[in-house]
Amino acid sequence: MSTNAPSPAIEMNASERSTAGLSDFSDRLPPMLVKELRQGLRAKTFVGVFLGLQLFLAIVMLFATTASGLDGAGEAVSRIIFFFFSLAVLVVQPLRAMNALYSEIKTTTIDMMVLTRLNARRIVAGKWAAIVGQTLLLFVSIVPYLILRYFFGGMNLFAELLALGSLFLLSACLTAFNVGISSNAAIIVRGIFPLALAVTMFFFMGFMMEEFDDFMEFFALEDPTYIAVYFGLLIGALYLAWTAFGLGVGAIAPVSENHSTLNRLVTLGTMIVVGLILILADADTEMIPFLIGAVAFPGLVLALTEANFLMPRVTIPFVKRGVIGRFLGAFLYPCWTSGVHYTALLAVIVLGTGAMIAGQPSIRGYFGAEEFTVLCSLFGSALFPALFLARFQNRIQNRLGIYFAILIGSFALMLALIAVAESTNADLSMWIFCWLPPVHLYMVDNHKFGDEITMMISLIFTGLYLGALLIHGWKHFKTIRLAEEEAISTYFTPTDTAKKS
Repeated sequence: MSTNAPSPAIEMNASERSTAGLSDFSDRLPPMLVKELRQGLRAKTFVGVFLGLQLFLAIVMLFATTASGLDGAGEAVSRIIFFFFSLAVLVVQPLRAMNALYSEIKTTTIDMMVLTRLNARRIVAGKWAAIVGQTLLLFVSIVPYLILRYFFGGMNLFAELLALGSLFLLSACLTAFNVGISSNAAIIVRGIFPLALAVTMFFFMGFMMEEFDDFMEFFALEDPTYIAVYFGLLIGALYLAWTAFGLGVGAIAPVSENHSTLNRLVTLGTMIVVGLILILADADTEMIPFLIGAVAFPGLVLALTEANFLMPRVTIPFVKRGVIGRFLGAFLYPCWTSGVHYTALLAVIVLGTGAMIAGQPSIRGYFGAEEFTVLCSLFGSALFPALFLARFQNRIQNRLGIYFAILIGSFALMLALIAVAESTNADLSMWIFCWLPPVHLYMVDNHKFGDEITMMISLIFTGLYLGALLIHGWKHFKTIRLAEEEAISTYFTPTDTAKKS
């Protein structure tokens, strides 16, 4: 008797076809994201964090269920959920991005990626999105525990959901920061900064657990001041992530691509937005110049650590706009000379803001000579390492690493000088080292030095350092001029050239 049963081969093929869509990622996803997700999801770090988080939360919910009748059980569950989730997404996950780009650069596999259709921004974005995608899995995995937590009562649903979402967004920003700086070969940049951020986040977690009620009250956003502070912090985190992300893109992008102009414009825009938020929030007057300066610092560092090289084709969008375009290019071109001009612009904005409100009484706060001295000292400290980079620019390969090494070294020298001066009761000998900007922070805090004199000394040396950088930049202005002239002669017709001239 014959049967019509299908052959095993046909059954196997049909089974394979039915599960083919579940066996791999969709072809519509970016290839860089698929590559990183395949590696990341199999990594022992992610598997350990994911399983450990589920195990701890399951045990916590088991004990909490048995103690559901006790007062404060619901809040204790929320504290534990926030602690372990924060540990996973604010410490562990961002640290996994420490070598995201440097490992590819060191093994020269980044060269093969650049030769494909993937541009530098898509490569960096793929590595970032892969880690953030894994963080999203951790976020989704705790949703069932939040549902169970709701039945314990006493839960501010909006505040806790906003807090968890904000922690996830902060994790994405920290991951972007670590991915971006992972392109730098210097261990002081690629290793110390992510570890410092991880330690800072760990202390933040301790503060969050200790002041959990105030933490939830802040995320309830019932006070207009809390709303302004929240969006200010959000903009600051996004800006820092964008800046570091741009650093990673610029490190692997061809020199013919211009990423500096957009980064500098974003810095200026963020400074304006942060200033407006502080004014609308009626913040303390003394906070405004310092927070604007904090926004300006990353842009200043990137501008002063650029290579003094400019491709003619990069100048085309500026040159074709005539005199105005070339004037703006002197501040926005991706080279060191324009970076010095851009730094001078930031100095005018930051120190000018401090000068305008210095001595002016306000409803909240006071900005006087002491505060202005601190502002000048910090800005001068940021300019100080750039003098060495300008002097030995052609001999330095890793300018960003050397910059931070000198910056950290100047503050370490200041601490050593303070220790010697106080142990020998020779405080006034610090005048000998008044050329070192961090020393002004000690002088303004010591009553033996007059506030007005210290302010003038700090302002003078900051101005001298900025002036020295500008003079050195003007000596190398031919880098910009030659690139613009070559762009005009190569990419424009004689008629266009006559119009531009």
